[in-house]
Order: sequence, then structure tokens, then C-alpha cells
Amino acid sequence: MGTGLAGVRNLSTIVRSMRTIVGRDAKPDRLAAALFGKTRRQLLGWLFTHPDEAFYVRELVRVTGVAQGAISRDLEKLAGAGILRRTTRGREVFYQAENTCPIFGELKSIFLKTAGLTDEIRRALEPLGSRVLVAFVHGSAATGALRSASDVDLVVIGRASFGDVVSALGRAQSRLGREINPVVYSPTEFQAKLRSRQHFVTAILREPLLFVVGGPRELAGLGAERLAGPVSDHAAGDRRPVRRRRARPRR
Repeated sequence: MGTGLAGVRNLSTIVRSMRTIVGRDAKPDRLAAALFGKTRRQLLGWLFTHPDEAFYVRELVRVTGVAQGAISRDLEKLAGAGILRRTTRGREVFYQAENTCPIFGELKSIFLKTAGLTDEIRRALEPLGSRVLVAFVHGSAATGALRSASDVDLVVIGRASFGDVVSALGRAQSRLGREINPVVYSPTEFQAKLRSRQHFVTAILREPLLFVVGGPRELAGLGAERLAGPVSDHAAGDRRPVRRRRARPRR
């Protein structure tokens, strides 16, 4: 990837075309890998899902697990390209996603769906295998309104128990630096709530959704075809200390 304004413009063309297929037939992790090397995926995945906070280098080393030398080199290049903002406070140098970058919104969207939020949750749920039929993020994370005080709202439909889902999400919660609040339904429970037009279920199915497992087709197969809203193209994020707490019960 080039540096400076020309590099950002070249990347913008690629990102805008890739954005149209994120969340469809392509593998999300492959999309991020095609655009960025491993270190940059991890860096940008964190910074663009925590865009309202700045981090010093040692913090980024800790949260990404990448060696400081590799991180420092990429941070300088990304700041030089206008993708990150570099500021100095005393002896510390801080980096933050640059919200004036021409492709700030596109990068937020891609990293929320790939190396950021949804990919972390997807990896966390993988051990549950076929016991998870559909999982999607809704609320502020799906609409682009996620802030430093926001949790991630998740709906999981399948044969996995509430306890299994909460346990599986522990590592993702730590890596994302925010709490994940799952609501877990069996297919029968979900379909019963649809038939009775239970307010919580019908309301979220009219909102933008970020699919983690499955997609609109799988959701329609559960009877939600008329209600399912569009997949969101927005993304945002932030950081706060992780507190392990009881996730929300079913509604």
C-alpha cells in the first residue's frame, strides 16, 4: 500500500469495490487478508473498531500480540498515509483512526465485519459448530452508533445453550475490550416469538443487522423473511475495561 494522498486514493478504489461484497459470498477473513498483511489487519481491526480513542504503542502491542518493532513500522506508514492520526502527549506517542480520512467509513465497515468485531465473535462461536444456526449483531454496533459506553448486542439462534454461548464468547469479549450481551433462542422459541409477534424479536428484525453466522437466507428459513431488515454497512467501536458480568437473559 502506498503512502500519502495517492496511496489513500488507490486504496479507496479497492475498498469501495470490496465493500459491495463483504458479508455476501466472499469469506470475510479472506477479504481483509487480500487488502492488508497480518500486522495491519490486527492494528486496523482494533483502531477502526475503537475510533474515538487513541492508543500508545505499548497498548497496541498488548491488545494485538504483535511485536513492537513491526507495529511501530506499520503505525508510521499508516499515519503517513493519512489513515491514522499521530499525536504526542509528553513522552508518549498516540495513534488513532483518522476520521478525516476519505475512506474512514469504508474502513470502519470492513473491519467491523472482518478483522474487527464480527470476525472475533465468529471465531468465538466456531467451537459450537452446527449448534449455532444464525447469529447476528444488532443495535448500536450494527447502525454505526457504538460508543465508549456501548456493549455489543448479539442474538444467537440454534441448539446451543445460553451457558455455552456465554462461555464461548469470553475470549472475544476480552479481545474486543467490550461486553457482549447475547440473547439465545432455540429455533422453536424463535419461531414461536415470531408467530406471536413478540415486540423484541419483531423490532430487531426491522433494524440493520450484522450477520456473524448464517445470513438473510438462513434467517428467512426460520420464518423471518418478511421482517428481516438490511445488513448494515456501518461500523464503529471503542474501548473500555472488560468486566465479566451476567449477560442479558432471553426476552
